[in-house]
Amino acid sequence: MTPTAPATATTPSVGRRADGASPVGVVLALVRRDLGDPRQFRLPLLLDLAFGIVNLVVFLFISRALTPSSGTDLARSPSYFDFVAVGITFLLVLQAANTQLTSRVLREQRGGTLELLAAQPVPVPALAIGTAGYPFLFALLRSGVYLAILSTVLGLRTERADWWGVAAVLVAGSAAMMAVGIALAAFTVAVGHGDSAARLFVVGLAFVSGTYFPVSELPGPLPELTAVLPSRIALDGVRAALAGNDWAASAGVLLGATALLLPLSSWAFGRALRFAARRGTLKRD
Repeated sequence: MTPTAPATATTPSVGRRADGASPVGVVLALVRRDLGDPRQFRLPLLLDLAFGIVNLVVFLFISRALTPSSGTDLARSPSYFDFVAVGITFLLVLQAANTQLTSRVLREQRGGTLELLAAQPVPVPALAIGTAGYPFLFALLRSGVYLAILSTVLGLRTERADWWGVAAVLVAGSAAMMAVGIALAAFTVAVGHGDSAARLFVVGLAFVSGTYFPVSELPGPLPELTAVLPSRIALDGVRAALAGNDWAASAGVLLGATALLLPLSSWAFGRALRFAARRGTLKRD
């Protein structure tokens, strides 16, 4: 009898870099993996959309009860609701994307998938961007749904809107904020408690970026200091595009911020992986 060869364990091919595979291919493979998970498209997505719509409706009624004082700078928005609706849309997108990313990284750690991927010959920037790709792609989808509901049902004034500009600023802003999300993912890998950190960070960012009220109302030097925040630049750009004003400068600054921040956050993610590997926490219980 000829002995049969023993079965050998195989590892998942997602994220494995074959000879000649490009980092772009690795990113696409990770995004396809997440898109292939049917759980992503069911109740969580519907609940996120419902939560966002309820928030927008609440502020619609608040805006009818409150009138800003004369001379308040609403970034050329025709009303307070038009101003805050854009802020809430972008905030909900950031919140969903960042909390989903940190939650996914934590699940990957607990399931051992992150440890498996880190052991593969995959470039760290491709691993970081590929892991963040799904949450931010669907954040963009959410923003489109919210804006469509705002303009068709809730009365957002868009008669002068440059929709190409709105799309360009949203894409550039999401790319810049992806770098922030990857930095939060690095914190999750190295320290843990990423969900709480992401929620706290997004709330603070919303407060100083002009989500609910104009940044001119911030105390002291904060209006000037927050001018460099990608979230504030994105909000100003989207509001400008919806009002038919110049948005190209905001989009250009956001692309420059992405070029600077994405390599830095990817480097931080790689350092976090090495730190967790040394401590033996790449797989958490």
